[in-house]
Amino acid sequence: MKVLLINPPYRADTLERRLGNYMPPLNLLYLAARLEQDGHAVQLLDLYAAPLDEREVLAGAEAFKPDLAGFATYSQNMDEVYALCRLLKRAVPGVKTVLGGLYASFLPEECLAAPEVDYAVAGEGEETLAELAAGALVSSIKGLIFRGEGGLVRNQPRPLAQNLDALPLPAWHLADLDVYSLAPNRAVTRGRKASVLTARGCAYRCSFCTHHYGYAGSSRKRAAADVVREIALLAGTYGVKELRFEDCTFTADPARVMEICRGMRAAKLDLVWNCDVRADTASPELFSEMYAAGCRRVFIGVESASEKILNSLAMKKGLHLEQASRAVALARAHGMRVTASFVIGVPGETEATARETYEFALRLAPDYAMFSALVPSVSSELFDRARREGKIDVKNYRGSHYLMLQSERSGPVGLCEIPPARLLELMEEFNTGFYRRPAYLLERLLALRSPQEIGQLFWGAAMVFRRKLPLAGRLFGRRR
Repeated sequence: MKVLLINPPYRADTLERRLGNYMPPLNLLYLAARLEQDGHAVQLLDLYAAPLDEREVLAGAEAFKPDLAGFATYSQNMDEVYALCRLLKRAVPGVKTVLGGLYASFLPEECLAAPEVDYAVAGEGEETLAELAAGALVSSIKGLIFRGEGGLVRNQPRPLAQNLDALPLPAWHLADLDVYSLAPNRAVTRGRKASVLTARGCAYRCSFCTHHYGYAGSSRKRAAADVVREIALLAGTYGVKELRFEDCTFTADPARVMEICRGMRAAKLDLVWNCDVRADTASPELFSEMYAAGCRRVFIGVESASEKILNSLAMKKGLHLEQASRAVALARAHGMRVTASFVIGVPGETEATARETYEFALRLAPDYAMFSALVPSVSSELFDRARREGKIDVKNYRGSHYLMLQSERSGPVGLCEIPPARLLELMEEFNTGFYRRPAYLLERLLALRSPQEIGQLFWGAAMVFRRKLPLAGRLFGRRR
């Protein structure tokens, strides 16, 4: 069978496109590897990182003539997914369309309300898609959802893959690694970049996040040796110079991270990389091993300066401010640049607690800070709350990930006493206020070590101040 896998496009203006975090779609690359294992012909179309116009997509589809077209789904670009399904149905008569990923798993009714969609896959898709491609009876395929004579048919859930090392490595030969890039606060080199996922699921229960959805609060991990094997393949065969570990909490198991780091050093892998760090896992031993293995950027989710909010049922972060302060200080002391993220707008937030968070960020003094107005993510606990309270029109909701500086299509929905419009004003005030401080600017300038960093500083400033500088708005366009 011929299978076309598509990462859908996302509308972005010139500046967003230049600064965006465009990394390989690991979800589709894992699916492709599993399908190829069974002998299927697979093509990958990453329209997120490498956009094509409708005519080019049409020509490629007519040439390949897929039997099955699979789409990754995200709430912010579902309109594009439906449009592409319609396009493929016209171009390739008989093609079946299947949607997977977070949106399809959580809102299959919305997906299958579109007549151009044939199937939705709930949960991990490797085996479900492999059985569908093999021609199995659809009623027997676990994890598959489709329209039946009496309405929506939900087959039995697909059990989670327990041995991740048994899965084939992502089909890296299908990815054009030259089109991918990291955001300025993550990037170090101009070299080829790739992503690695070392675990699936999340044991934490943050109410604004989606990473624990469908995993029952569990995390399944790849063996350190298997992770190092993939990194060696990327470096040796594909010329990758920089990695992003895509785990939502890479350091959740510090001992395992140190084992991976030691394996990378033993294999003499000359790469730099970045990852997400949970503050309560930080230690001198961990950061020392990470730096020695090439870690140069870390992302730490601080989220709020209100201990009450951090550990309330509204956020469920389970951290304390002294842990965040210690983690940032340790990372910087070990030579790693730090991005700290903050989210304003969770239930219980007031303008006073939001400003408390901003003042704490100034004292924390990370290299980069990101203040985001909460946009409920599909499948998160706060999305469910907003839906129950009638604050979200599920059919038309196109909210981005909660860490976007501003959603492209759906903004805050009002889960606290601060009105949504005011949340956006505070978000912009905090972001511009953090970066325009003379002391901060001087520190950044003195820390510059390469032309790469100079370019990152320029483009990052253009993004942060785009609404304050009319010239930047005219040059790069404003969000639609």
